[in-house]
Amino acid sequence: MKIIINRMLMLVTALVVLASCEKDEVKAVYKMGNSPVLTTSSNALILEQDNAANDALTMNWSAADYGYSAAQTFTLQMAPNGSDFTGDMAEVNVRAASSKTFTVGELNREMLKIIPFGQASEVDVRIKSFVTDSIAPAYSNTITLTITPYQDIILYSYPQALNVAGNYQDWSPDKAPQIVSLSNDGDYEGYINFDNATPEFKIVKGDNWGAGDFGDAGSGKLSNGGNNLKLTEGAGVYRLKANTTTMTWSATRITTWGVIGSATTNGWDASTPMEFDEATGSWVLVSNLVEGELKFRANNGWDINFGDNKSNLDGKPDYGGDNIAITSAGSYTIRLNIGVAGNYSYTIKKNL
Repeated sequence: MKIIINRMLMLVTALVVLASCEKDEVKAVYKMGNSPVLTTSSNALILEQDNAANDALTMNWSAADYGYSAAQTFTLQMAPNGSDFTGDMAEVNVRAASSKTFTVGELNREMLKIIPFGQASEVDVRIKSFVTDSIAPAYSNTITLTITPYQDIILYSYPQALNVAGNYQDWSPDKAPQIVSLSNDGDYEGYINFDNATPEFKIVKGDNWGAGDFGDAGSGKLSNGGNNLKLTEGAGVYRLKANTTTMTWSATRITTWGVIGSATTNGWDASTPMEFDEATGSWVLVSNLVEGELKFRANNGWDINFGDNKSNLDGKPDYGGDNIAITSAGSYTIRLNIGVAGNYSYTIKKNL
């Protein structure tokens, strides 16, 4: 009996030793060597829409060393500086490549996913190497870039757009902001910052006076040519509307935009005001939000309000649209971008 037990103990011991050896071999095979090394052609970029087709930035990287020959796929990860690649992040799958060159337009589209347009922001970039789900991915060094993206603007021309030239911008139709008819049905609108104390303007059918213009026929009516249109409430941001079918126009002075709803500190009782960013024509708010819903509204009333229709939830505000859901509590930066007619958008991004 003792002989049988001893033999069994010897067999168990042998199996344990063998298993240990097998585990040691696996560990040796999958032992991680060098991580990828990332380099970039530039560390600071100001992106401009006129150069959208030009090359902007090249990133190069080496492969990771997994301790054996491995077929690797790579993903470029870009995130706001200091976020540790959590939260908002732009990812570009570059497969088995060892470099990626972004055009200005391509890089700008990725940046708008994580940082606001019109201001310089720091962005962290790294490369992720992936082999299989059973092996942890390898990450490169992180490089911090300073990038200024632009608002990706759709350009409109007459008859879908009318230029608003006046004394607030030296009567230059070619440099004037526009009002736009997205449906191309003669019904135009846009938000314009008239910074002259006694605003006067005309609505031009293109980028030069020779194309013709609309002026004031009195009592909210338009005429072909005619007198200058005037605003009696002084300088400020106005929602300007014109209809070239009914030959009418109107202007509503916007004293403030704000957010309102169950996700905001004031609930549905009152708007939380946003600040106007004159450089971009955007309205901005940094505020704590809770789970719930919100909408944008002007002048603390419901006559002019934005939501986002759930049937096409696209980050583009819809007049009178559906409530916008906030799914987690925290500090947020909220932007309503309505400074360029026909190109309205909004972003609600959680802060670090």
